[in-house]
Amino acid sequence: MKKILVGLLLTTFGLVGCGEKDNNKVLTMSIWEGTGDAYLMETNSLADAYKKINPDVTIKIEKIPNTDYDTTMKIRNTANQLPDIFAIRNKHMYTYKDSVVDLSELNATKVNEFAKAYKIEGKTVGLPMYGFNEFVYYRKSIFNKLGITPPSTWGEFLGVIEKINESGECIPLAIGGKDLWTTYPYGQFIPYLVTGGDNVLNQMGGLDTPFSENTSVYNGYKKVNQLFSLNPAGKNPLGYGWSQETNMFLSKKAAMMAAGQWYYKSYMDEAPENEKEDLGMFLMPVRDDINEKYRYFVTGEVFLGVPNASKYQQEAKDFLDWFFTSEYYKEYINYMQVIPSVSGVKLKDSPFVEVMNGIENLEPVYQIPGGENYTKIKNETRYDQNQLSQELLSGTEFEGLMSEWNIKWKEAKAKVIGG
Repeated sequence: MKKILVGLLLTTFGLVGCGEKDNNKVLTMSIWEGTGDAYLMETNSLADAYKKINPDVTIKIEKIPNTDYDTTMKIRNTANQLPDIFAIRNKHMYTYKDSVVDLSELNATKVNEFAKAYKIEGKTVGLPMYGFNEFVYYRKSIFNKLGITPPSTWGEFLGVIEKINESGECIPLAIGGKDLWTTYPYGQFIPYLVTGGDNVLNQMGGLDTPFSENTSVYNGYKKVNQLFSLNPAGKNPLGYGWSQETNMFLSKKAAMMAAGQWYYKSYMDEAPENEKEDLGMFLMPVRDDINEKYRYFVTGEVFLGVPNASKYQQEAKDFLDWFFTSEYYKEYINYMQVIPSVSGVKLKDSPFVEVMNGIENLEPVYQIPGGENYTKIKNETRYDQNQLSQELLSGTEFEGLMSEWNIKWKEAKAKVIGG
């Protein structure tokens, strides 16, 4: 049924485009659900806002289910039928690097604070609409009862886990490990956050044995193993999934849970009114010493790209220049409560800004996607950071797992890359 709906959408857009007059250019903009689509399409119509600026251009937003989006864009890319403007996920930027125009010279690029960090082989593949941080959310009432303050080093964080465990008050850290993706704040992100972990995936692409001692990958997973060895998520962390994880946190059966900024709105929608103020948050402290940089994770996301196949490339570029420098963008960012990618844009009354302002010595670390070498080896080995994290969560022996993956990686690298 979903494939049929997507096909109907394509047909509809094609017919609309053919029926419009030459002086009314119709640009299709494709996004996935969860990127503020309700705001963009209904609450404060993006199409209507841009029509006031450029009456000769109509922006038609196509919303595709999150689970279908990547496959849909992949099929369209193969058929050379990508939309005039389309959202690209962070992890798929290499996939589209040869299919889109370079946006490096746009004014929108020059004011976009994330654009430079996410260039692919010197090319601006897309402009991120926003970024988001990862936080550890906690229940203030539990912390206060146990005399706990938010930690600022890795050792302090492990100490918090131990103290909550000893209290018997609740489990320290809900991790719905039954759903593989819920482990992403740990094995997927911590290797970036250890000292030297910048661009860690591309580091891996150049190494024969990236799981060896003193590499960023090893050091990151070692910390994950230290955490999981304390049984922070209860006796059976693989026995419950995301929905149970959030329910445990909401019902105070868990003191903490790790997730992105996107979870904040969910908590506020679901928590009783008298418990909304009980939500606290802190950045997961991966540093070992308080004098070290406080490295924190920044994911640029929803990269808007313009395909080579679009007959309205200039109009699409003009739209991007307007969007990222407009008042509309500021309103959108405050609705989403995410990190603005545009210099000078500020969040109003944001709890995240308050947390960030309270920390000194901050150092952002960007989630740079893996390039060609990494991707080839990853595909050959079927390496999955979340799967490896899940294995550690289940109690798999750490050193043996690292050795196993070193062998797999080295063999795969020799096979698909050589040397």
